[in-house]
Amino acid sequence: MKKIIFLSLLLFLWACDFEDDRTRVCFIGDSITYQWDLEYFFSQYVPMKHAKNGAKIQDLDQWNLEECQGITSVILMGTNNLSEFYEDNRKKQFLKDYFTRIEKIKAGPLIIISILPRNFQRQQNQSTNKVIKSVNAEIEKGLNNLAGRYIYLDVYPLFAENEFEPRMDLFKDGLHPNFAGQEILASAVLELLRK
Repeated sequence: MKKIIFLSLLLFLWACDFEDDRTRVCFIGDSITYQWDLEYFFSQYVPMKHAKNGAKIQDLDQWNLEECQGITSVILMGTNNLSEFYEDNRKKQFLKDYFTRIEKIKAGPLIIISILPRNFQRQQNQSTNKVIKSVNAEIEKGLNNLAGRYIYLDVYPLFAENEFEPRMDLFKDGLHPNFAGQEILASAVLELLRK
């Protein structure tokens, strides 16, 4: 009986060690990340979710992201700042705020996912996505000027048709990806994680 208990304990400890050996990945974002089924799509990893419905990039100032330090992290954020994009000076301020916040995330590396096209509840028009595409180009350009630990992942084209229309078959409501959309996001991230 003692041998059985001892073997059971060893198996339990081995299982705990096995889980600890899986690579941890930190996910940071707004409701898109919050609703993303990370445990399903990233089952071979240990996903750590830091996401909140309605979050804006400035909210990162209040978040404790210490557990993301030094590990691969993924950020998908910015769609809730949309109302601030329409004037050039606000767009510039958003980009300044964006880069200030991502530089504080001491991940290694930090995968930055482009802002997705949107037509939330069919209330937006193409001009919204023209602005999003423009902001994404500025984010990519800014990251190219920064050293090393940032990887830009442009998924906008995968979620758009005719350049400025979201593929509604990939969204629940024109903003949040459905299962098929989450799968596309996961595949793109997994391809980078496996390199």
